Amino acid sequence: MKTLKHILWAFLTTTVLAGCSDDLTYTSGTEDDPDNYGVYFPEQTSPTEVERDPAEEATVTYKVRRAKYLDAITVPVAVTTSKEGIFEIEPITFGPGEQETEFTVTFPKAEEGEKYTCDIRIEDPRYISLYGPRATGLSFSVIRAGWELVTNADGTATKGKWRDDLIANMYSLPSATFNPNPEVEMEIYQRRDIKGYYRMKVYNDAFMEALAGAKINYQGRNVYTIVDARDPDKVFIPYQSTGLTLVSGNGELKIASNVSENFMMDESTGQYGTLKDGIITFPAQSVMLELEKEAGKFYYGNRNGMLRILLPGIVVPDYTVTLAKSEPADGVVEIAATLAEDVEAMKFAVFEGVLDSGQASLTAQDMDAAKTFDGEVKTSGTIRIENRTTGKYTLVGCIYDKEGTMRDYVSVSFGYVAKDDEKPVILTMGLEATQEFAGQGITPDNSAKFYAFGEGIESVVYGLFRTDRLRGADPDELLDAQGIQFTAGQLTALNAGHFSTMFTGLNGDSDYTLLLRAGNGYIRKTMQATYRTTGTYNPALDSFTYADFLPALDQPSLNDLTATTWNYYAVNYADGTERPIRRKIGQVTMETNSQQSSAELQVLNINGLSGIKFDEGGALLGMYIPNAGSLLGFNGALALYASGDLTPGTYDGQKVLLGFIAEESSAGIYSGACMFMGAVADGYLYCVPSPQALEQNLTFSFFYTGDFTGSTLYSLMGEMMLVDPAKDLGGISGAALERIAALRKQSLGAFTPRNYVELPEFSIPAGHTPAAEPVLPINLVTTPMPASAPAVKRADVRVSVVRTAPAAAAADSFRNVGIRVPEK
Repeated sequence: MKTLKHILWAFLTTTVLAGCSDDLTYTSGTEDDPDNYGVYFPEQTSPTEVERDPAEEATVTYKVRRAKYLDAITVPVAVTTSKEGIFEIEPITFGPGEQETEFTVTFPKAEEGEKYTCDIRIEDPRYISLYGPRATGLSFSVIRAGWELVTNADGTATKGKWRDDLIANMYSLPSATFNPNPEVEMEIYQRRDIKGYYRMKVYNDAFMEALAGAKINYQGRNVYTIVDARDPDKVFIPYQSTGLTLVSGNGELKIASNVSENFMMDESTGQYGTLKDGIITFPAQSVMLELEKEAGKFYYGNRNGMLRILLPGIVVPDYTVTLAKSEPADGVVEIAATLAEDVEAMKFAVFEGVLDSGQASLTAQDMDAAKTFDGEVKTSGTIRIENRTTGKYTLVGCIYDKEGTMRDYVSVSFGYVAKDDEKPVILTMGLEATQEFAGQGITPDNSAKFYAFGEGIESVVYGLFRTDRLRGADPDELLDAQGIQFTAGQLTALNAGHFSTMFTGLNGDSDYTLLLRAGNGYIRKTMQATYRTTGTYNPALDSFTYADFLPALDQPSLNDLTATTWNYYAVNYADGTERPIRRKIGQVTMETNSQQSSAELQVLNINGLSGIKFDEGGALLGMYIPNAGSLLGFNGALALYASGDLTPGTYDGQKVLLGFIAEESSAGIYSGACMFMGAVADGYLYCVPSPQALEQNLTFSFFYTGDFTGSTLYSLMGEMMLVDPAKDLGGISGAALERIAALRKQSLGAFTPRNYVELPEFSIPAGHTPAAEPVLPINLVTTPMPASAPAVKRADVRVSVVRTAPAAAAADSFRNVGIRVPEK
């Protein structure tokens, strides 16, 4: 077990104090004075490790409380300091009836750069409870230290860079955008009295956004990170907290280099970093990670050796080369080579077969030693491969700098087809109806069987889309953006002639298109198949966009809106379920708001969208869109509007805030007209993000109800749909609920109320017409269920679960991936 030095020191001190007596006779403790004042030191808001700039006032203030507070008292204290004459401590006095007081400690004589400690204890039994759990002592340290901004020689560069390899060693996000090694810019400060002693703010909003690949809600204190580089050959990170709490049950994440300055160990075994040419690096696994709630247990950090700090003005050479192959055509394969600015040349050769990364690395080393190449490129361009026999090949390139030193290697494998040869993609696929699962409620009304079989297929990517949503979209672009890859097991089944699976949760009386792109290592082929379900179309199974709103003439009238008691379906992300689904919330009514209406603009009160029963108020405003001059150019029925002044309410005795949350800014609550409601089918109204907000990169998908402090979330609604009861087709099938749940863009964790701040009102300028933006249709494949093989093939089916790529998640979705340091 690793033992921190400061923990061991405290333990030894306790042991010495407890073990200094040889008297084994038991003596009962002194009884509490029943009239004592119960004075104690509560949890402090001021730090107990105090740092002040020499230009700042050398003071710190602490709190004291007492249990009995009728009398005026002055509390006697015992003070122990590391050096006499440094601390001036104000008397601790309580006025009559005063339960809490403060006292100030000044240290004007403290020398810059020297650390001083002070211990204040209340010992008189008339003032304290001798055996209570409350602290009757306070220990703290102070230091006066000045910091100066680090710049390059001419002062033009004021920021350095931190590339992280610590946080992702402990936590991971189930997100395609998660970046385990984010690099962020920040200012670096150096202690004026200690050259090479740096501090910088790393773990903040910019870092978390770079880590998650999107804005994310998290808990952090924005603390400084200290790096001790006084000795450039023995750089280390002192034991300290990152200030980040990414899983509430873990507490804050702490870090420390595995060196003798932090742990009880021999200095010679310390894993120190180095500072060379303005670049600080650390050995792999040289930084220890500790969770606040698991004190004394450590995990490996910097597992990949990627942790790096660049001082201001330092630029690391980029020797990156990327290779992109074309498909063979007319006996030629073209390989596009893109060279980074610091690459002087890439020298290459072509080898038979597909080389893995290890073989390619060894081959590159042999090429560099022998200096034997097929060609060379010095600028970005295209390499033509021709006049070869049909087969698989690998191009290996050695990357050189201006001094002729090999810095890296790169490789790409490709299939080559000679001019008179063919290598067609051999694949048969399709969709078909089946009743074999009708006993489970899965019928041609709501499902389709997907089957495929072929020869020599090495890759397949596919997706299922509503045909009417394709709107001329490029199939390959759709598959690049949303396609699902076949697993190795699925490819094996396909090439053995018996792959099939069921797509469930489809809508009735609807057309679907399956897009599939298959490759055999030489060429790729994009195919498609169409399918129409039987039964009746139910709009409640679908999600919609602004582009799906019916024409203005088909939007409901004011009378239609106010005369109907609408059935209300929505996803409530605050209902505590692990997989939130759209369900019936209740009913919604609308009435004219005479105070806000005018001849030009009719405004309705919309009651029930929050899904809770208010003590008072709580109606959202709806501005009627048709024929409103201020909303000219927009389509739909209502622009939904929230405002702290115009949409007040109380719930459970608390004042309630109504507002909107954007996917891009989940920590901010917006007011204004942020969502639109419009008819998407006869008797069905759906809420979508404001089209004008989309032009400003704000996707308002969520309607928020909570208290004004952000500490309590009452409801968070998404995919809100109102249905005329006379036209409601009823509940949603279980299979459809599963599909809807799997297609969620956000999880409940993204909206745990922590630091919500009401942001400036978002408004719509009069007469603005939104630009028509193409919207990619959603890939409807979520979790295919096993199906029997096609009738002409044997029924030994091999199917594995396929899931859509998960969306960016928030702090509560972090999962622990730390590797524990073995205890010795």
